[in-house]
Amino acid sequence: MKQKVIDFRELLERVLPLDELPPADRFHVQRALRSGVASQIEQAALLALARLEQFGTVKRIPTPGNGGGVVRYQPRDTIDVITVRLPEPRHRDGILIYPRSSLPAQARAGLEQVRRLLRLDDPLLSSDPRRPDARIGLIEQLNQAGREVLGATELRFIPAGSSAEPEIESPFDPELAREAGEHPEAIYYCPDTARCPMLDVEARRRQVQAVVMAGVLSGEGQPLGLLEVTSAQKDPFRPEDLAMVALLADYCAGVLERAARIEKLVFIDPLTSIYNKSYFEVQLPNEMARAKREGSSMALCIADIDDFKSFNSTFGYEAGNQVLIQVARSLKRAVRPFDTVARWGGEEFAVLLTAPVQAQDVLTISERLRQLVERQAVRIEALDRQSHRVAVTVSIGVALFPDHESTGADLWRVANQALLEAKHPPKNRVVFYRPPDTRPRAFRREA
Repeated sequence: MKQKVIDFRELLERVLPLDELPPADRFHVQRALRSGVASQIEQAALLALARLEQFGTVKRIPTPGNGGGVVRYQPRDTIDVITVRLPEPRHRDGILIYPRSSLPAQARAGLEQVRRLLRLDDPLLSSDPRRPDARIGLIEQLNQAGREVLGATELRFIPAGSSAEPEIESPFDPELAREAGEHPEAIYYCPDTARCPMLDVEARRRQVQAVVMAGVLSGEGQPLGLLEVTSAQKDPFRPEDLAMVALLADYCAGVLERAARIEKLVFIDPLTSIYNKSYFEVQLPNEMARAKREGSSMALCIADIDDFKSFNSTFGYEAGNQVLIQVARSLKRAVRPFDTVARWGGEEFAVLLTAPVQAQDVLTISERLRQLVERQAVRIEALDRQSHRVAVTVSIGVALFPDHESTGADLWRVANQALLEAKHPPKNRVVFYRPPDTRPRAFRREA
């Protein structure tokens, strides 16, 4: 068979079927090629090979002899063979950085064992991915896989952006975790934390002697989180063990992506792209339970578009849909990242201001909701294809937990009572619920 020696740039530009990569991966390759930096091009090529192997576009085939740092791939539907001489693992301050492509093609455990351990068809993990029991179930199964297959002390998944979630323990080392997440083409392994200055102190606290980190990447190339493996033994993992970590990271990504697809189908309003009533009904008791557990308070705001039927009757139903979409965007933009905005139905939206939040903060946020809607330039297209700029306002009813009610149904009821008061002319107001022996207070701040 005729052989030709090429570099990683030519491998990317002329040989690999990059059109079968997800858009995010293709963008990563193009950015590396534009940079002209040899190390970046090499990393992009190795990541592209790993992704194409994952998708079945290329398959790894045996290498004669002991391999000698060489791996061979065969593209689908061809007899051509791509032979890649892999870089040695890089050493840095006690950490070994292995390119995924350099790891053994077969992890020590078989595919069926991994599937059994992770129970990928478990209906719990296919349900709402934000439910605490679903996340706990995933973490428990990963830990089981780590103990049974790797002999690890602990294996856990840390979701991307989990630093804002106090119930999730932070990564072993945030800086190393960030680097591992940014370079999913590599596995980061510290075989002896006593020889690694950046990990030694935390390792002593946790009684850990070895750490492995692997980024978890979606099929579209978006970071989903990190797999972190720890062991109380020194240098317990061989290359085939690190290959298993990579395999677990890929299957973890599959579970999370499937959960995200289900979430989009079940819990996202197709018109406005915000959460729907079904999601709100799941999230409300969760947030109330969290506020109770923390001894703090949360708030429910119900926002209703004023005189919404006039948009439908004057400009047509599609124009009314445009109003709904733009109001949803304004509400989403006005709240904090960890708050929830859902379309309850029709022209009504529900906003959960999560704990801890005080009454004065609730007033400030709910007023911001009202003002952002009032100030937005809403342009709609009528049935005659003419563009119109219309004024849109919302009336908002607010209730606090646990100050006003202690159950989800009752909290919704009293917030609705406040909304009815807010809808009385001149509308465009924020009204806080007050017990029957006092009158509701309406708040209206001038822009």
